[in-house]
Amino acid sequence: MAMEASPGPRPRTIDRLRLVQLLRKHFGEPDAIKVVDAFQDEFAPMATHDDISQLKDWIRAEINAALIKGLLGVAAIGGLLMAIARLV
Repeated sequence: MAMEASPGPRPRTIDRLRLVQLLRKHFGEPDAIKVVDAFQDEFAPMATHDDISQLKDWIRAEINAALIKGLLGVAAIGGLLMAIARLV
């Protein structure tokens, strides 16, 4: 199954224009912009669903790589033991 290339990580932003429009009537224009900027600063370091999915895929890939290396080692040792047993 081929994985499609994603266009890149989604920007971690909030809908600033909508939030400013909602807060403008309560706080005024300058204060609404300050509140939205504060929200943006707080939400920026949060991981998105895409970030978590990519992390889970990376962990699965690392586990699969370790299992394949282990199986390759067991197969190599088994092959050597069978070759020695045939010679004896």
